Amino acid sequence: MPRPQKYTDSDIAAAIQALADEGEDVNPMRVRMRLGGGNVRRIKAVLADRPEAVPHPHGDPTALPEALSREVQLLFTETSQQITALAQKCWEAGSVESTHHARRENDRLRQEIAGLKTSLASSTDLVGRLERQGEEKDRVLDDRGVENTKLAQTSEGLRAALRNAESDLRASQRVIDNLERNQGQDREEIRALQKRIEGLVGEIAVLKARSSASKLPKAPATRRKVR
Repeated sequence: MPRPQKYTDSDIAAAIQALADEGEDVNPMRVRMRLGGGNVRRIKAVLADRPEAVPHPHGDPTALPEALSREVQLLFTETSQQITALAQKCWEAGSVESTHHARRENDRLRQEIAGLKTSLASSTDLVGRLERQGEEKDRVLDDRGVENTKLAQTSEGLRAALRNAESDLRASQRVIDNLERNQGQDREEIRALQKRIEGLVGEIAVLKARSSASKLPKAPATRRKVR
């Protein structure tokens, strides 16, 4: 039996609206923090159903926190501007007469461009890692939900087994009590029978004694002589 949902879609929508009213960035992690829990996938689904939900131009906005997203976007913007400016300088340097100073400047600009490209690649890798970490956290949360459901089912099964065992124990105790009570009654009946048998044996002995006495020969009577 699936575990009942702790937060309804209405609760999630209310938390989203509260964040929007406060001017906060609306994403699944902030909504989950506002609710105090909840399934991230359900929150994403409710966010996607909102009429004002607009796709983020750089992918899923929920993969990164708001501050980090702004920082990465600013880094992209600054890097693009610097690359454009450096390319313009290279173009201008190439259009003038090639001198020793121009070559050094050109080499320096190329090194700066290489460094900026390296920084851009590192930032891209960071964004990718953070997105993967966000997806991994979602999977972990879902797996924990499944494990909690299984544990709840196992716990309910153990409670049922315990109730059955207690019921069997009470039934066994009643049977033992009945047996002991019946044994006590049987002992009393046996003692009564023994007493009755003893009484009958005594009566039989008396009857035998009387019977033996009645069978003894009588002595002959003597007559007195008359003078």
